Amino acid sequence: MALEALERRRMFSPFIMALNSLADESKPVSEAALRHLSGPSREEIRLFHERFPTLSAARRREIITRLVDMAEENALLDYVDLLRGCLGDPDAIVRRQAIEGLWECLHHDLIAPLLRILASDPDSAVRAAAATSLGRYIYLGECDELDERRVQPIRDLLLKIANDPQEDIEVARRAIESLAYINTDEIRRLIDRAYTHGDPRMRESALFAMGRSADRFWSETVLGDLHDPSPAIRYEAARATGELHLRRAVSRLIELADDTDREVQEMAIWALGQIGGKRARQALEAWAEGNDEVKAEAASAALEEIEFSDFSFDMFLFDPQDARMVEVSLEPSDEEDEEDEDNLDAEDDLDEGDQEEWPDEFLDLL
Repeated sequence: MALEALERRRMFSPFIMALNSLADESKPVSEAALRHLSGPSREEIRLFHERFPTLSAARRREIITRLVDMAEENALLDYVDLLRGCLGDPDAIVRRQAIEGLWECLHHDLIAPLLRILASDPDSAVRAAAATSLGRYIYLGECDELDERRVQPIRDLLLKIANDPQEDIEVARRAIESLAYINTDEIRRLIDRAYTHGDPRMRESALFAMGRSADRFWSETVLGDLHDPSPAIRYEAARATGELHLRRAVSRLIELADDTDREVQEMAIWALGQIGGKRARQALEAWAEGNDEVKAEAASAALEEIEFSDFSFDMFLFDPQDARMVEVSLEPSDEEDEEDEDNLDAEDDLDEGDQEEWPDEFLDLL
């Protein structure tokens, strides 16, 4: 009797009932059912991966896409173990969605399956997603948070793909973007080749990589491309100026906030939030109070980023052991702001060899 009662409880558990509901393709996919799949036990994970492959490809795509979207909107939902098991799904869209849904997962046991997918998956879009996903492990390696023995095979495969002229361009460009965390002459040459590539998509990725590299060597290139006729290039150039914190870009970014392309507008506003300073803050405050709801929302988010950065710097500069209060101004004066625009900003113009070494504790705040 005890075993029968246990089996009844098992069959009527929220997870099993949700799984049964989702398996009935005559019914629409229920958000409530999807929520009950969060945080499964080992037994529930096993049951999911037994049942899920029996559904039609269309149903599997819908479920996996909804799971990824819901987890992105609500950090409390945990579908990692379900998504991990979908990396080998027969359907390419399901595999790609599973990879993208695991973008925040830093588990080391994901490295091997991602490398296998990148090396041999038959679908180029899935391989491109794997190349992007592996970038977070490159970043961890550069931060000395992942052993070199784990990073080396990732780096080697990404370099092989990025340097292969016969490789699918979508896969190659994502490999370059992931390698951009590495600050070496080899990667700088790789980015430079991508920038001069005949395909504009590769140039977009080169600009993305320039920003990700945090290498001021690329300052003039990205500043120039803020004026490019292509919206996609302006978009990536704006992103790069934000990631490189180029004060000289502020005037042009303010202009791009009125670009004909909405995505360029939003990226320009984001970049102003990354760069900060008085002129950027004033422009953002005006847009935040304006009638354009999309621009106002983007400007408000950028202002929050400035406030967070200012708070971080305050915490960095304050010594709790020091009884004296030292007033530290983090904002440039009007004259300094004007000088940044009229002259070559000293910080922007540092060549790689001239840049000072910043303490690791400070870099963690950026």
